[in-house]
Amino acid sequence: MKYLIIIFLIFISCSNENYASDDLILKINKFIPDELSVVSFSKSNIKNLYEVELTDGTFFYIDDQGDHIFLGDLFRIENNRLVNLSYVREKEKLLKLLNEIDRNSLITFDPPKKKYEVFVFTDVDCGFCRKFHKNIQSYLDLGIEINYLSFPREGLKSQTAKKLSTAWCSEDQKNTLTDLKLGKELPLKNCDLNPIEDHYNLAQEAGISGTPTFITENGFKIPGLVEADELIQYFR
Repeated sequence: MKYLIIIFLIFISCSNENYASDDLILKINKFIPDELSVVSFSKSNIKNLYEVELTDGTFFYIDDQGDHIFLGDLFRIENNRLVNLSYVREKEKLLKLLNEIDRNSLITFDPPKKKYEVFVFTDVDCGFCRKFHKNIQSYLDLGIEINYLSFPREGLKSQTAKKLSTAWCSEDQKNTLTDLKLGKELPLKNCDLNPIEDHYNLAQEAGISGTPTFITENGFKIPGLVEADELIQYFR
C-alpha cells in the first residue's frame, strides 16, 4: 500500500501530456521501487483507463494521460445493479492459477462423497491452521475436498518451511502433516520433488500473506479461518 501512495503522489503532479502505452510503462517503472516491475499492462473495459499489475501483486488503474491512478474496487452499473469489475478480474486470475496447480503436489483429504473442493494455503505452526485441521472432518462431512498447499509465512528458509518439507517429503503425507499440526517433533526431511517453493511463489502471485487462506473452486479467496457451515455458502 505504501508503494501505491508513492505512485499516487507522483501521478497527480504530472502534466496533461498524452502517453502511448509503452511510455506509460516506462514512466511507471521510473517511480516504483527498484524491486518491483510491471508484469501486466492492458486496456480496461473503461475508456481511457489501463489496468496495471506489479510483481508483488499490487493492482491499480492509470489514465491514458499518465496523471491519475485509481486504487480500490471499480464498479460498472449494469441492468440497475453494480458489478465489481475488480472482483471479476481477481476471480479470473485465481481460477487461472488453480488450473496451473500440479495436483500431484497437493496433500488432499477426501470426503466420503465429493461435492466441492477448496484449496487451503497452510503452515503447521499457526494456531488457526491447527484449529482448522483439528476440525477437518466437519468440512469433509459436507462433501468439501480439502487440498493443502504449503505456505511458510516466515520464508523458505524458516523452521516452518523445513517442517512443511518434512510433510510433503514423507511417504505418509497426511499423517505426517497431522502430527506436525499437533505439535509433534519429527525428524526433518527434504527431497528433490519438494513443492514448497512452488507453492510459496503461487501464494505470492495470488496476493496471499497469511494462513490459512482458502481459495474455492469458483474463485473466492477467503483469508483466515472460516467454519464449515460458513464455507459451504461460498459454493452456492
